[in-house]
Amino acid sequence: MANDEASKVISIIQDLRIAMVTTHSAGRLASRPLTLIEANEQGELWFFSTADSEIVQEIRAQRLVNAAFSGSKAWVSVSGHAEVVLDVAKKKELWNAAVETFASEGPESAQTVLLRIDADSAEYWENPGGAASLVAGWVKQKLTGKPAEPGDSNSVEL
Repeated sequence: MANDEASKVISIIQDLRIAMVTTHSAGRLASRPLTLIEANEQGELWFFSTADSEIVQEIRAQRLVNAAFSGSKAWVSVSGHAEVVLDVAKKKELWNAAVETFASEGPESAQTVLLRIDADSAEYWENPGGAASLVAGWVKQKLTGKPAEPGDSNSVEL
């Protein structure tokens, strides 16, 4: 995943940190917020969860997921396959004080699990001017008839 576009996706994701992770749940889609622990150049996104949570059960049943990150100036949608990881060494490596807030059992506990999303592709939108420039572009389009230029976007295979 070592190309410029993929690096840009990882950079945006690392800045945004909170993902709405969408899974398959009994014939419907369900999205839940998870805090990103790590995103690396191999296209792996790492999150902590609890073994008995609905999201973990859904990933075990159907690995195809989406993680959407949103901020005031950038947005990323990542498609990939998730896996529940029980490796204690990896949990210790990624452990931090914020995780301890919701997972007080610690990284050695079987109740504390990692979710790894192996990204297949991503789509991003970036607008350095934020919402104000989007509104200005819309007004410009209405007044002049020229298309708005909302910023940078691209689809990336990871």
